Formats: sequence, C-alpha cells, structure tokens
Amino acid sequence: HVTLAVNKVTTSGENYQIGRVIIGQIHANDDEPVRLYYRKLPGNSLGAIYFAHESRVEDSDGDNIETYVEMIGSRSNATSNPDDGIALDEKFSYHIKVNVNLLTVTISREGKSDVVAHYDMSESLYDQDGQYHYFKVGVYHVNNSSDPGEYAQATFYQIKNSHTGYAASE
Repeated sequence: HVTLAVNKVTTSGENYQIGRVIIGQIHANDDEPVRLYYRKLPGNSLGAIYFAHESRVEDSDGDNIETYVEMIGSRSNATSNPDDGIALDEKFSYHIKVNVNLLTVTISREGKSDVVAHYDMSESLYDQDGQYHYFKVGVYHVNNSSDPGEYAQATFYQIKNSHTGYAASE
C-alpha cells in the first residue's frame, strides 16, 4: 500500500514519453509482472493511471508480450482531460496484490470510490519454478527524450509492503 502525490511530470519529448512516470512495480527475475504509470499530458489538468503487464511469453519477434490496462483515463498520446483523473499534487493511494496468478491493482482517493482492475497472469509463466517477485516503489522517470532541464517528482507519504509466501508441493 503506497500513498503519494505526483508533483511534476515532463512536458517535452517523444509523444509516447511525455508526461509519464512509473510510480511502482513488481519485478520478477528478468521481467515485470506490473508497472504502474501516472501520465498527465501538458494540455490536461488531470492525469491518468494505467499499468503494463509484461508476460514472459515472447511474440514472433522475440519480444515479451505486453498488455496495458487503463484504470483512470487513457494512456493515449493525445487524450483529452480524464473525467475522473488525478491532478498534480493530489494525494492518492495504490495497492498492488498478487495472489498466485491473479494481479489486482486498486487506486484509492479520499471521497471517491476505489478503482480496481484485475489481470489473470496464468498464461504469463510467472508460476514456473525459480521465479521470484519483489516490489519496487519510487519515481521512475521514463522520458529520456525530454528537454535536459525537465524532471519528474513525487512525494511519498506512506509505504507498506507485505509478503505472504506459499510453498510449492514437491
């Protein structure tokens, strides 16, 4: 469970990179079962929330298959202001839970209903022997094309991490 506010995002660079920042993720051995994004485009007053799921299964080009799940607003490069979006400096919380192959992401804000998304990871091969997961929180500035003086910033108010393991049968 993480409570934060995104304070600043980029306003320049490649269209697909402008205004986006990763605010948390679960990492596995080599891949990321979930990367949670906040994205606010320069012309909008509110930002969107979405996540990417990177499967361990490769496509015909040898790249891992990625699926995006939009939770609040759109991840589009030219989206309008999200109706129920999150403003810069607005405090909100997220909770990422993985229970065997079910990934659940919850976005919470005071005075508003929770936004919940589920993703079935059973085809993604994370349940194979030797795979491990760990949670990473932070601001991952994923716009390497922005003007040199630009940066992303967030304030984290609370971080709670818990892990419940289960033993595989032999």
